[in-house]
Amino acid sequence: MLDNIRSTVKNALIYGLGNISAKLVGFVLIPLYTKNFSTAEYGILGVVEITTQIFIVLFGISLYSAFFRWYWDKNYIRNQKSIFFTILVSIGIASLMMIAGLWFVSEDLANFLIEDVKYAYLIRLMLITAGLEALAVIPATLMRLQEKSLLYSVANLIKLAFSLTLTVYFIAFLGKKVEGIYEAQIIGNIVYLLFLSQFIIKNITFRFDLSILKKMLVFSLPLVASALSGLILNITDRYTLRFLTNMSEVGIYTLGFKVANIIKVFVVNSVMLAVSPLIFKMMDEPNNRRFYSKILTYTTYVVLPVILAVSIFGKEAIKVLSQKTDYWNAYKIIPILSFAILFGMMKDIAMTGLHLMKKTKTIAAVVFTMMSFNVLLCVVLVYFWQSYGASIAILITQILYFITILRFAQKQYHIPFEIRKIIKMIITIVALCLIAKLFNSFPLYLRLITKTVLIISFPFILYFWNFYEEIELDRIKGAWYKWKNPLNWRQNIKGLKF
Repeated sequence: MLDNIRSTVKNALIYGLGNISAKLVGFVLIPLYTKNFSTAEYGILGVVEITTQIFIVLFGISLYSAFFRWYWDKNYIRNQKSIFFTILVSIGIASLMMIAGLWFVSEDLANFLIEDVKYAYLIRLMLITAGLEALAVIPATLMRLQEKSLLYSVANLIKLAFSLTLTVYFIAFLGKKVEGIYEAQIIGNIVYLLFLSQFIIKNITFRFDLSILKKMLVFSLPLVASALSGLILNITDRYTLRFLTNMSEVGIYTLGFKVANIIKVFVVNSVMLAVSPLIFKMMDEPNNRRFYSKILTYTTYVVLPVILAVSIFGKEAIKVLSQKTDYWNAYKIIPILSFAILFGMMKDIAMTGLHLMKKTKTIAAVVFTMMSFNVLLCVVLVYFWQSYGASIAILITQILYFITILRFAQKQYHIPFEIRKIIKMIITIVALCLIAKLFNSFPLYLRLITKTVLIISFPFILYFWNFYEEIELDRIKGAWYKWKNPLNWRQNIKGLKF
């Protein structure tokens, strides 16, 4: 099992390099955006971004989830290439039809979302971007299924290079606003698909398999509602702020969200990209339940120190990223959103049993319930506390979401999750966050030193809580002896199999 964990870690590191490139443009360019955009314009970007995510889900009709489920199914191994072709064609046709239908109501959408019809061109760019993103998910999924982590990373880095360069050029030199960001994304996606064209053709059999598509749609269509409800759950905060407050408040919240979202972009997504294919690949293995259990424990162990770092350095990060004091209150919501991301990740892993047993209708029902609860909670809390209330609503919902999913999943497919260990880790991180707050009034150099020591102390505190198993301690010692000498790093890296 530890060999599978090691392989997962290796792939997660490589995926991390490529995965961050997909989101890095939005983060690296925050100083550019906050310098050239008002808080209201940054709020417009935030609203358009979350709307784009909705259309990506609609255009993709969750067929990538069915692709995961069917690709390694022993009954369909011989149909892998035709399944890939069938899904590509289906999503391409669905995207074109929906874009064509929405193109003619772009002014109405602009008026509804931004209250200004002059943004109709931006809405059209958003639709094209969503269509290309939905299509690009399929070859990306295939690379993950085949564990082509290096190719995945290179493709995303190329996309990053084009998108980043063009975004800077359009905004800094041509003086464009949000539309420049989406023009750059469209070009970046086209380059990405062209770069992968040989890989795509190599994995295609030009046969449209309608019978398999019907089975996959039966599996995936409930997940569309599930994915859409889950997405609405995650974006209700910004829509609620948009309609109950103003664009400036949305802009401030969006900045705090993006800083907290570093955790998801840099760590959580990278881990899940590596873990998701293995979950289905190991569904017939004899020791799979222990593997699934350890995945939850180890991912939580990796993510929590990052949450601690982002939470306690949030104020300093906001001031570095934005020269305008209008944005600085964004730091207050960062710790709350960071823990919400943690419970969201834990919920996704706890859902394993429901996926393996094909209980997608149960997933859809739980997601819809949580979405409805979150909408009501968000409206109430935003009314009283604006951005702070929105972040609290998200955290409460994600905690309940995790507990509910865990309960249903364990009934269908019991996995011996190490809940006590997870509680120990969360309590430790919360305590360290509270301790770090005591040093916020200290001089900068002393704050940096103290907070860094608190982050480093996390694994050692767990040791005194008898957190580690004997075999885990042996592996940690072995890794320390192997990597402690920098002179051996080159040889050790060469020994890694990619």
